Amino acid sequence: MNRLVTTVATASVLLLALAACTTASVEPAETAEATPESTETATASTATFAASTGDCDAMAATLRDVESANSELVDPELTAVCDGDTLTISSNSIPDYLYIATTPGSPKVSELTMTIPVTPTEADEPGSVPYLGALGVAVNGVPIYGPTEGTGGDVQSLEGALSECGSHSGPTDFHIHWFGYADGVDCLYDADEVETGESLVVGWAADGYPIMSGVVCSDDDCSEVVQLTSSWQLTDESQFATDTWAAHSYVEGSGDLDECNGRVDSDGQYRYYSTTTFPYFLGCYYGDVADDALSGNNAAAPGGGPA
Repeated sequence: MNRLVTTVATASVLLLALAACTTASVEPAETAEATPESTETATASTATFAASTGDCDAMAATLRDVESANSELVDPELTAVCDGDTLTISSNSIPDYLYIATTPGSPKVSELTMTIPVTPTEADEPGSVPYLGALGVAVNGVPIYGPTEGTGGDVQSLEGALSECGSHSGPTDFHIHWFGYADGVDCLYDADEVETGESLVVGWAADGYPIMSGVVCSDDDCSEVVQLTSSWQLTDESQFATDTWAAHSYVEGSGDLDECNGRVDSDGQYRYYSTTTFPYFLGCYYGDVADDALSGNNAAAPGGGPA
């Protein structure tokens, strides 16, 4: 699959910002054999979904009325505006949860605007997500990035680079790489909210489809909750810290989700889901992405690059 090629300068700056981090040891993931029983349990879904496409006001309502949680930072700003068949989300990239420093520097204003279709269109072929840069926006206005760091390696290969919330400050902006939460820690959602298995919106991708928490109810009665699993497997551990895309292979049916890390839910709508392993948010764009969908300091082109 094509991957976006970023400039050497961008990667070098980010690598310098994370130079203090050490490479973590990684155990190769086993390629799971999907069974009808495990698939049925893991892909069961709640009767009510927190985010659906087709209603701009409802989509905009998933975005938060952000308030400052950090007296030493500029106040967060986030707006969502409906205009015909598009929703425009604008943010200054400042988090509304407590900032915990893990890398040099602190969150700074980085304007980001994302314009998405109210009714997204499934792409003829899945599109590449950015190698570096925003692929979507979280419900608190923080940019959502993919699984790659400036090293080319996986974000999880740099020990201590991310907070428990799955976020950190980079040279360009503050952003989220994976959906993190922990007891007693102020994150996008707290652990009590996540562990109910209720439908939670993490954010919106540049193609217009929602990104959801991967901790879901196993049935309509929510008798138990499960973490949805990725169908990407770590097949070359030697490249995990240098080229995470080459280190992983999509193995259809080995997890709960498709190549783009999403699924069509029981209401017939497509949604991405967060996972605890690569690619964490998106493996590709399921829908068409406009060339001008993302703009701002942290925006990246929607795809492309060499095969």
